Amino acid sequence: MKEKIKSLTKTFIQNGRGALILLFVLELVLAFFITPNLYDDKWFMEQITNEVDPETNEVIEHTIPDFVKDRYENWSSRVIIEFTLCLVLRTSKYLWILLECLMVTLACYSISRIFVKDDKNRNNLMLVCMILIYPYITMYQTGWASTSINYMWPLATMLFALIPIAKVWRGEKIKWFQYILYTLSLIFAANHEQACALLVGFYGVFFVLHIARNKKFNFYMFLMLALSIASMVFILTCPGNHVRQVEEAYRLCDYEMFSTIDKFVLGFTSTFGKLIEKQDLTYIMCTALIATFVCTNYKDKLYRVVAIIPICSVLIFGMLLPVLSPVFPNLQIFKNLLVKEDVLLNVGNCNNLYYTFPMLFAFANFIAICMSLLLIFGKIKNNLPLLIFVAGFATRIVVAFSPTVFVSKTRTMIFLDFAMIIISYLIWNKMGKKEENKKVFNITTTVIEFAAVIQFIDTLIYIYSKQLLY
Repeated sequence: MKEKIKSLTKTFIQNGRGALILLFVLELVLAFFITPNLYDDKWFMEQITNEVDPETNEVIEHTIPDFVKDRYENWSSRVIIEFTLCLVLRTSKYLWILLECLMVTLACYSISRIFVKDDKNRNNLMLVCMILIYPYITMYQTGWASTSINYMWPLATMLFALIPIAKVWRGEKIKWFQYILYTLSLIFAANHEQACALLVGFYGVFFVLHIARNKKFNFYMFLMLALSIASMVFILTCPGNHVRQVEEAYRLCDYEMFSTIDKFVLGFTSTFGKLIEKQDLTYIMCTALIATFVCTNYKDKLYRVVAIIPICSVLIFGMLLPVLSPVFPNLQIFKNLLVKEDVLLNVGNCNNLYYTFPMLFAFANFIAICMSLLLIFGKIKNNLPLLIFVAGFATRIVVAFSPTVFVSKTRTMIFLDFAMIIISYLIWNKMGKKEENKKVFNITTTVIEFAAVIQFIDTLIYIYSKQLLY
């Protein structure tokens, strides 16, 4: 009997499932003692909690459907997401804890299902490490439940809803119940603006490519594309979004006068400003892997210089700045300009070359990453990592088309962060397949695993210390 249980256990954790179970358990350790009762969590709970009229002593009911309807008309198109948020908060914090851990695990599973082809035990474990490097404390920005349900859950369900693209592309069979799960996931994810844009983009591109390659029309991919477009139309026509756009305009001076190019440039500079200011570990990991791969496999000095620009930029204006600033004091002045939460280039200062430097800095880093990905993965035609990076970056750029670009903080960067996690995994995996890279590969693997452990411990301390304060 003992041998049978041992055999079943071994079979269960094989094929990468053990790494996913490990991730679920670790997320449970992080989330178990969290009570989502602050900031937006508290506000949402108040909106759906019944109250007693002090004059008549009658109970005034606040139903979730009525609340969501009012939000649709006056604030947000995220009706499915906010209905889910209210339902979960009203039910139990333990329901949120369970679902949150499952969503993070689902994100890892989905990335694995799309990109991991062999040695799933080792590769899934590395994916777990890379996901643990993501700064999970971001989910505290507006309240644990409200932030995670508005960002982590749409991310996870969006990744899950993209699995059919990989299956159709590889000619794999989709089971009947999977059609239902993938469709429901897409409907939930597409209620989020950034996720919806990604779904429209990826399903649009691969639907066209599938027809071009196979000369066949795939009805399910067309259905998923149609649902994504319908969700986009729903978002764009939501009256609440227009009300919110007007009411939030005060956050940025003269925002209504910004041109499309102004907003585009603002998106670039604000994104790199946040990456520098917060020392985004997923960005550091991704750019470090790019530099390591190129410097290990190419002797051309120009290739190496281009590849190290992004990692040097983030380190010089971040971790290394305290060491460098006594000798190069003006670096701190430039960093202050980079991370300033304001429109850096406008009509009043456009004739001053100094204010163009942040824009040039951002574009130089972006182009360096794109060129390096072209070098690592080949021509643009089949370069999926480049497409993923550009798509992830675009989700952050579009935030600048809202006056809440700075108020939203770093939670809006989650799609870019996970795009960089995917790219980091693909570079790491490619590095491991080259025999001449073995030594560098082993060192890189150890560094990533060590960073994941330290980040997990740091997040654990942060969560538990916060809970002690309330």
